[in-house]
Amino acid sequence: MSATERKIDEILQVHFCDTPNTEEYVSELRNYSEKHSKELGLERLSEYYKALSDEKRLLIVRLLGFREMCVCELTGALGVSQPNLSHHIKKLEQAGLVKSDRRGKWIYYSLVDTGVLDRLLI
Repeated sequence: MSATERKIDEILQVHFCDTPNTEEYVSELRNYSEKHSKELGLERLSEYYKALSDEKRLLIVRLLGFREMCVCELTGALGVSQPNLSHHIKKLEQAGLVKSDRRGKWIYYSLVDTGVLDRLLI
């Protein structure tokens, strides 16, 4: 257990209703909760899950598990327009799931981490 987790555990030993100074209690709990969130990288994890919260993006990840694919293959497989695909790919890239490789006029996409499929169970 980290020092931050121990402090949160200590704070939570006293119930909110039993604390003599609720403002101080809430402030201390909030500060340590925010610190713990940063330590765990929850903001990054949240972006990861947001990127995977769409069925089309999950399918893109699954397809890229087979091999890298170009834009025209992905638009055909998903039945979406190029701008729509770009929107989905951008979300996946921002989350660190997908990377691109420009070759001439074509852009090929692949997974940053091929083990992501095992962790997603898809």
